[in-house]
Amino acid sequence: MSGGGAALLALTSGSAAETRTFAAYRGWFADVIDTRRGASLDGADVVWVPEGTPLRRLAALAPALDEVLDRGRAVLLFGDHQGGWPAHARWTYRPAGGGGRTVIGAAWQDTELGAAAAALHHHGVLEPPPGAEVLLAAPDGAAVAYLDRNSTAGTTFVSTVDPLAHFGHTGAADAARFLDTLIPWATTALPRRRSSS
Repeated sequence: MSGGGAALLALTSGSAAETRTFAAYRGWFADVIDTRRGASLDGADVVWVPEGTPLRRLAALAPALDEVLDRGRAVLLFGDHQGGWPAHARWTYRPAGGGGRTVIGAAWQDTELGAAAAALHHHGVLEPPPGAEVLLAAPDGAAVAYLDRNSTAGTTFVSTVDPLAHFGHTGAADAARFLDTLIPWATTALPRRRSSS
């Protein structure tokens, strides 16, 4: 259960993996919104955009996601998105890699979250915007996950790992370990401020 933390809202496209994962972690979410029916993100402190979100739906949601960030809140973006949102996200394809070979960044060093993240494989690498903090990197130093608090008034977490797919399809223990630590971190560490209204 979330224990009264920030309001975490998940977006879903209705895939079996998303349905299973969000059901398993439902106690953490203020709401799970089906993007096939439109989405209001009002009141969300953290919005989860899962890997596999159709690019047209991501593009349609972009103004609402921008508004979340304008309010100083946070967005989690997973997978190999190339939908043009956020504007600073630059993703380059690589064959799936990682799985214990990734490098943990300073903010996640010596944490359960960092260890859990490093156990996952990733799908490509990212080019972080200026000032972003790399949380996880490929062995050659290319970013696999970063935290950006500079490009907007809010916080954007971008990663090419896909824990939802692995947990949702197979119940993978590594993915569960990551989700168990990521969700509390996201709801406590990421939102920066509440709106004044």
